[in-house]
Parts: sequence; structure tokens; C-alpha cells
Amino acid sequence: MIAKTPRFALAAALALTLLGGCPPPDKPANAAADSTDTAKPILRLAGVEQIEIAVLESDPVQVRVVVYGWMSDSCTTIRNFEQIREGSLIRLKIITTRPADVMCAQMIKRFRNTYPVETTGLPPGTYTLDVSGKQEQFTLP
Repeated sequence: MIAKTPRFALAAALALTLLGGCPPPDKPANAAADSTDTAKPILRLAGVEQIEIAVLESDPVQVRVVVYGWMSDSCTTIRNFEQIREGSLIRLKIITTRPADVMCAQMIKRFRNTYPVETTGLPPGTYTLDVSGKQEQFTLP
């Protein structure tokens, strides 16, 4: 009787392991996922290598920044950008998104995008633009 106990325990553990991965009886394995099952996307700041500022000769003056950067996997995309002004410092955040519930190839995906810099109402002077720690100055005439 003692010799049968380890085999019974092993068989029970194996059965629990195999059955643990099965869906509940009321939900087939190939059923579409409910809308409540979706995970929130992962938001991060894009990596930035370099920025270039262009002050356009127009009326009113327009400023653009060319951003050279990267994303860390094949599923990540640029979601949007935000601009915050603190005195003469203008911060630009480039926000990326990726699905939380998807396996993605880990690879550097480079980008080059141009973004407008909001200068409406700013007086003439020198300003510093910061994009993820990369800073450059520009002058509004």
C-alpha cells in the first residue's frame, strides 16, 4: 500500500497540471475574448537620439523640431506628443504605446518625425527645447 501512494500523488499532480490549462466548461477554448479581457496598453516615452530645430520664416513664426529616435520592439508605435512650457523651457514628450498582452520581437525600431512647437503668444527671445533630455536653443524674432 505504501508503494502505491507516490504513484497516486504523481498521477494526481499530472492530472491537475494538464487540466489546469483547460478553459472552464462554459467557455470553449476558441471563444472570442470578451471586451473586458483586454489589457490596457503600455505607455512610455520614446527614446531620443538627436533633435534639429527649424524656425520657419512665416507670419506668424513657426517652429518645427525633427526628432530622431527609437522604440524598443516591433509592436510599439507613437501614440501622441505633449508639450509643456515652463518659462523659457519648452518640454516635448513623445509618448509610445504597445499592447500589454502581445509578444513582440525585441528589436530597435528607429524613427524620424517632425513635430510643431507651439509658440503662439510667446514674446521674442531665446528658448530651450527639451525632448527627452536632448536640448537645443532657438530664438524667436
